[in-house]
Amino acid sequence: MDVINARSERALAAANDQLRGALGRRMQALIDELLGILAHIEAYIDFPDEDLPPEDRSAVLRNLQHLAGETDRLLATGHYGQILREGIRTVIVGEPNVGKSSLLNRLVGSERALVSPEPGTTRDFIEERIMVGPHCLRLIDTAGLNVSPAPLEKLGMDRTRERLAEADVVLVVLDGSRPNPQIPPELQVAAVFDKSLIVLNKSDLGNNCSISELPSSPTPRLAVSALTGAGMDELSRLIAARADAFQTDQGEDLVAINARHAHALSEARAGLREALEKLSSHGEVELVASDLRGVLEAFGQITGKIDHERMLDRLFASFCIGK
Repeated sequence: MDVINARSERALAAANDQLRGALGRRMQALIDELLGILAHIEAYIDFPDEDLPPEDRSAVLRNLQHLAGETDRLLATGHYGQILREGIRTVIVGEPNVGKSSLLNRLVGSERALVSPEPGTTRDFIEERIMVGPHCLRLIDTAGLNVSPAPLEKLGMDRTRERLAEADVVLVVLDGSRPNPQIPPELQVAAVFDKSLIVLNKSDLGNNCSISELPSSPTPRLAVSALTGAGMDELSRLIAARADAFQTDQGEDLVAINARHAHALSEARAGLREALEKLSSHGEVELVASDLRGVLEAFGQITGKIDHERMLDRLFASFCIGK
């Protein structure tokens, strides 16, 4: 289904990698690691009278911490999987009349949004999907952030704030033809700046504001003209670079889990945390083993049921029991 529903080159590549077993290989590595830990614990529970090496809880703790970290890394690809399947939520924000709708129209390639010299033309958000390089973008034009809005405009601004909270990328649009344009205060918070690109629009009217005059920040910034198209190729390149940053490094494979996988991995992570807490506080090892069996079941929701015999095989392969 991911192959059929792929909206972009990256989404198709991730789906094809999954068909070729990328996720299966990552899961198999996690399962093998878990079986080794569980076999070690079960040996000391089920065969206390055997001549086993001294129990080393610190080694088990380190192995569990590593397994939990690898599970977290795989779970972190869930967000990338979501934006591959649904598109990267790219929200265009700024004060009224800075050219947000014109920028949307230029990126879309058609007159999708009404454009007028009158401030506050956009009262609700407008959404379109476009391709930028190998990525699909859900491009969202929003109502301008006005310091003294009319009642209907205020409702549009509330919608803008809702879209901002959900955004993956934020295009903060300023009027570059004005001297010293100001970034709206509510867009200066770190949560917005961390995912922002600052766009100085209307460069065709002359650059009365230099990029260097803006507040110092690592946020990428560039001058464009939504009217003439100047700077739009560079804007697309910066957006694509931001989109690439969402991919969590998983080695050679492009892994992007879906919602079902994320649910199972979340259950596994919860079980691993319980086991780590018990092990760190010198809890009963039987309870640790019970938590880890639950983790094994959660992994099995992705790969298929894992036979208990596999754990026993690891146990007898690792210890000289009954000989």
